[in-house]
Amino acid sequence: MKSKILFILASLLLMVSCNSDYFTIKGEFEGVGTQNIRVLYLTDDERVESEWVTVTDGRFEFTGSNYDWTIVYLIDNNKKIIARVAVKNGDDISIKGSLENIYGMTVEGTDENEQWSKFMNSNAKLYEQSDRKLLNAEIEKYVTDNPSEISSTLILLNDYSNISGMMSVDSLFKKISIDARPSGLVNNYYALSQQMDKEKSKRSINSLLMYSSLDSMITFSVSKHKANLLYFWNKDDANRKDVISSLKELQKRHEESGRLQIADVLLSSDSVRWKEYLEKDSTSWMHFWTVGGSLNRAISNLDINSSPYFIVANSLGRQLYRGNSLESAIKAVDTQMSKK
Repeated sequence: MKSKILFILASLLLMVSCNSDYFTIKGEFEGVGTQNIRVLYLTDDERVESEWVTVTDGRFEFTGSNYDWTIVYLIDNNKKIIARVAVKNGDDISIKGSLENIYGMTVEGTDENEQWSKFMNSNAKLYEQSDRKLLNAEIEKYVTDNPSEISSTLILLNDYSNISGMMSVDSLFKKISIDARPSGLVNNYYALSQQMDKEKSKRSINSLLMYSSLDSMITFSVSKHKANLLYFWNKDDANRKDVISSLKELQKRHEESGRLQIADVLLSSDSVRWKEYLEKDSTSWMHFWTVGGSLNRAISNLDINSSPYFIVANSLGRQLYRGNSLESAIKAVDTQMSKK
């Protein structure tokens, strides 16, 4: 009898030991047949782990290994993130719900993921809006009310949009207690974000069909120009006058060659007084408005979630720069235009 008890205890210890060497993510998606999804995360040795997992009759199971915190993205065939979880070895996570309502999915397994999931569930409608101000306000409140929860770090890093008129990520970050913002989790998030940006930059921009200030649908095409700069903006962006002034100088610097194309794109879903702003700008480049904001189908693949935002592309549609830095965008244009 004693030997049997010892055997059971040893088996339990072995199971705990083995479980601590990996994490598991199980999924059950409604109304989904068989398809492949991509699992992407950063490992302890700062290596990007990317694997394809088969979903059979809506179910899948993935096992990975990471001793420190890391964020795992589940991505469908259309390169859309369908779920995100924070894991480390020993975690057993389950995801259930519909791919038609990704913010309504239920995530169970750890307090951090369950709290993150409940926040998304409660604010699902705000996640789907192109105007991120209301969602940002809810995130600010959550972080302020829950400074000792790791879920505050997860929500802030992953879901807060960097738009003018709102609190900076840094100021919000300081509200969270040190124990609730593990350095490994934060570092892995930023490294993975850089990887995602690299992948986004590989997408070609050949043409975009958008609503123009001429009250018609016009195609923005890059093929006839050596450099193309797209400037995405909102009406409440800070320093907008300075941006316009700098872009005018850039245009004048290269106007003799006629090979630079600039266009601005209003991201707001509300176009009230749009043309009044354009008249004040007094610019000669093309002006577009994306009905539905950043969720507009024409630019949804560009994954723009903040403003001002700049994309520079060459005549083949290859992205030379994408990001919030006007200086970097101008530098990318000058570099491209100087090439023979």
